[in-house]
This record gives sequence, C-alpha cells and structure tokens, in this order.
Amino acid sequence: RAQSVTPRRTEPYGSSGIAMGFNASLAFGAYLVFAAVFLFVIMFGESEMFQGTIVERIHYWTTEGWCVALGWGLRKTLGKEKGERVFGVINHWVCERANPFMQLVYLSLVIGGYYVFVAYGFDLVGLYVHPAHTFVLPTVMILSLMQWLRVCWSDPGVINASNLEAHYRAHPFDGVLYRPKECPTLGITVPARSKFCNTTKRRVAKFDHYCGWFNNVIGENNLRHFIVFLAVHVALCAYVAYLSTAVVYGEMARRGLLAAEFNTRRGPRRLTEDWLLLSKFLVYHYSPLVMLIIFLVVLVIALGSFLVYHLHLINKGMTTNETFKWKYVRKYMQKQAEEAAAEAASQNTAGKIQAQRNEGLDVLDEADVGCVGPTGGEAAVVVKTVKTHRSFWDRLTGRRKPKARAEEIKNIYNKGFRKNLWEVFHPPSQAVAQEMQEMGSMTSANAGGSKRKKQKDR
Repeated sequence: RAQSVTPRRTEPYGSSGIAMGFNASLAFGAYLVFAAVFLFVIMFGESEMFQGTIVERIHYWTTEGWCVALGWGLRKTLGKEKGERVFGVINHWVCERANPFMQLVYLSLVIGGYYVFVAYGFDLVGLYVHPAHTFVLPTVMILSLMQWLRVCWSDPGVINASNLEAHYRAHPFDGVLYRPKECPTLGITVPARSKFCNTTKRRVAKFDHYCGWFNNVIGENNLRHFIVFLAVHVALCAYVAYLSTAVVYGEMARRGLLAAEFNTRRGPRRLTEDWLLLSKFLVYHYSPLVMLIIFLVVLVIALGSFLVYHLHLINKGMTTNETFKWKYVRKYMQKQAEEAAAEAASQNTAGKIQAQRNEGLDVLDEADVGCVGPTGGEAAVVVKTVKTHRSFWDRLTGRRKPKARAEEIKNIYNKGFRKNLWEVFHPPSQAVAQEMQEMGSMTSANAGGSKRKKQKDR
C-alpha cells in the first residue's frame, strides 16, 4: 500500500506549470519506459551476451517473429491457399521491403520528448541556467534532425558499373571472409566487403547493417554520418537531461522544498533525508520532467554504448556484418583445430585432415553462410594443442573448456585505429575512383597531345 505523505507546506506545487494529473503521469511514464525497453531490445537483442535469453526472444518477435505469426494466423483463419496469397502481399510490402515505420517512431520519440520539455520546463530555463540555453536548445535540436535526414538520404555506397573497378582496387579479397564469387542477382564478381541488401535490393560497399531508424543501409559512404549521428544524439540527450534536472532542482530550491519537513508514518521527514519520500514527491509533482530525465538517461546509456561499440569495430577494422562472419569463422576453425588435434593423436595422415577440412568448406559454401574457412597464404591457420584458461564467465555459464585452439586469423582490413577511422571519414573507394579519373584525364590529354603532334609533323 502506498505510503501517505502530507506536506506541512500549503503552497500548491503544481502552480509552477510543470506538473500534470497522476493518471496522465502514469500513462506518460509507461510510454517512456516502453520506448526505452523497445530501443534497448532493438539495439542489443542480437548480442552474444543475450543469446538464449528472453531479450533475444523479444528481439526476434519484434523484428521477424510477428511476420511468421501473422502468416500462421492468416493460413489458419482464411485457409492455406487464400492465407498464403494475403500473407504474400503483406510480407512483400511490410516485412521484405523498406518502410518508414521506424522513422515515424523516431520522430515521435524526438518530437514528443522535445514537446514535453518545452511544455513543462522551457519557460523556466532562464531562471536557473543561462538564458542563452533558450537559443542553444532549438539549434541543437534542428542540427540533430538535419543529421538524421542526412543519414536517411545519403548514398551508402551502392555498387554499379561505373564504380565497380574502384571497389575491386580499394578492398582486396582476404581469402577468409571474402573470395571471388559471382553475385546471382547482379551477375558480377562480388567486391570484397560488399553485401546485397535484400531489403533495399542494392549491393552496398563495406556493408555494415540495414537500419530501420533511417530506412537506409549503413555502408562505406555513410558510416561517417552514422557515427556523427550517434555522437550528436548522445550529446543532445545528455544536454536536455541536464536542463531538465536544473529546472526541477531550481524549482524545489526556490520553494524551499529541499529543507521542508513532511509528516509520514515514521514521523517528520525531510526530502533530502528520505530517498523513497523524495522519489514519490518528484514522480507525483514533477512527473513529466522526471520521466523525461529517466528516459534520456536510458538513451544516453544505450546510444553511448552503441557509439562505443562502433568505435570498437572501427578499432578492429570490422563492420557489424563482418562480426557475424568472424564469429562463425572462429567457431569453424575451433572445431577444425579440435578435430585436427584428435586426428594427430590417433596418428592419421595430414592429407586426411586436409581432406576433411576441404569437405567442411564445401558444406559451408553450399549453406551460403557468407564466409568460408581459410584458403591458404596469409590466412593459413596453424593448429596447436594448447592448455586454455577457463574464465569466470565460462565457469558461470557452464561453457566447456576447449581441447585445442587455432591461431588467430589475420584481419588484413585492420590497419590501426587512426588509419581505420581515417578511412571511415575518407572512403578508400572514393579516393581510388578519383585517382582513376585523374589518370584517365591524363591519358586522354597525352593521347590528344600525341595526335596533335603527329598532325603537325605531317
């Protein structure tokens, strides 16, 4: 049962204009909590740490499972044949094609949060922080939306006939994740690090991921805009949370509430002495801004973690798409290492081990998993039987201790953090294309000069 709190002060706390009805506060708080959980699940639901957990299942049902459930329901209610036809139309236009749903969710969250602050705290900004913030906040808000639009409308690095050669030169095949093969859709030799996006029906250079928040692919040409977007929005959320906190704290200090005593069942209590009492008071009397602060703090943590994760990928010279490929390759090579160690222990020939490895690679190719085992050269893997340390996390989760471990495979695309970051903001394929264009211009000029010289000699 909720604890009754009776303030000794008689001044109406809602008169400041930053309070709303209790039912409206609960509805608004539920909306923000749902939005924060939804964002967390969408961003981190596929992470390895959540595999086999309810977070992964919620992510599945939020992104793919609802389409599967819809198809099952339509077949059960309309019959198999008619249900398949109806589901085929819905699946084509909603599930398999790019649509603006997530963009509308983004706009509702950003504009809704900005409206809450303007309605309940903007007029009080000048009282508790510098008045310049009343101009800075709208400016930062507009810049954030402009950066979002920039990512939405940017070219991710679509590969076509005019830039195909530049991508071949910019991204060599490593023989591990990428080998020369033909794209069944476009009928061209696939450039390394590229991927055909089934949602947008385009092959994108240095494919990172498709992002519904922008209804666009993140690739070589717009990864820099995406990184800037994350940094700007982390700063925006932290900035608005600071302003909201300053307004709430300023209002409470101006009214003397920080030193006020309240009659509770445990006797007179000050807000600063009882965190539970303070929490109830804030949620009841300053609910819009308090809920907004909690929501923004969650966003700062989520978006900040996402930004750090992408900076970590840049440091490793990988894309989001390649992390899944490397994970599969390492698991595959770990299995091969253990099998090779077992074969060596039973004194089988190296030829038999290699034959088993090649057979495994053939299976991977048939399965079209997007990556294969090493094919030799720099990517060759040396198998060693080693004693491996079992970490605390492995003991906690019950993971078995591997019997053998493969040498780390060299990632030829990792050139160090500074070089990797430079390539994010200066895509190498664009530099190669510019060099090719300049060489073509020089060749044309030289050919024209030689032609004029021959005509003059005649």
